Amino acid sequence: MLEKYINILNKKSLMKQEKGEELVHYIHEADTFRTKVFGIQDGLIGVGAIVLGAAGFSHDSIAVLVAGLIATIGQAFSMGIGEYISTRVRMQVIQNEIRKEKYQLRKFPDMEKQELVEFYIKKGFNKEVSEKIADYLLKNEDVALEEMLMHELKVFPEEFDSPIRLGFLMSFYLIIGGLIPILPFAIGAYFRQSEFNFALITSILLVIITLGIFGVLGTKYTGLSKHRGALEQIGTGLIALMGSYVAGMVLAHFIPVSYLP
Repeated sequence: MLEKYINILNKKSLMKQEKGEELVHYIHEADTFRTKVFGIQDGLIGVGAIVLGAAGFSHDSIAVLVAGLIATIGQAFSMGIGEYISTRVRMQVIQNEIRKEKYQLRKFPDMEKQELVEFYIKKGFNKEVSEKIADYLLKNEDVALEEMLMHELKVFPEEFDSPIRLGFLMSFYLIIGGLIPILPFAIGAYFRQSEFNFALITSILLVIITLGIFGVLGTKYTGLSKHRGALEQIGTGLIALMGSYVAGMVLAHFIPVSYLP
């Protein structure tokens, strides 16, 4: 039993097999994927909601274009910096816990051994086997540290990506997402005689299509069916878009456009 368990611990990645094919795991891409999803959604839905709110209020392509561009630029800075700070702080917390655990392993090895033994006993091993496993792990500080981090602190530092990279990714994908609902109004502002309602409908359709595509692509990581992945993205997006457009129309009744300078 001990040798079998040690062999499992020594393997960096244990792939389950089904019908002779290895199942691919994407947990190492979780931070990057979350940032891309958050960025594109914030652009499509966040900026899109502001664009449609402005459209419901003014019915003027130039006004909507300006509001959308300001929202895209402002959110690209704020969300990119926010992503950088949040990821950096999270990594600092983890690094601090790693320093504490290293100190305990070096200064109080017997106490750390006892914690490991108690953990493996809870897993179903008897005390003798648990002590052998703990002794084996404690021969290598890095291996023992990894076990303590995973089982005692429930942290996995290898999953974290660079805060700077994630911050840039957030801003980049937000800009892409933000420009999509703006594009029809930019064209409408350039061709002065184009129909405003056509730009409005086109903007909504572009957002819906993009959300659907991104929802389908995301099922690679989430494991959801493609239909469900697309519908979840589209459904949540439509609530924000329609709610903002109606809010803009309501505001127009209380603050007529003619009141603006």
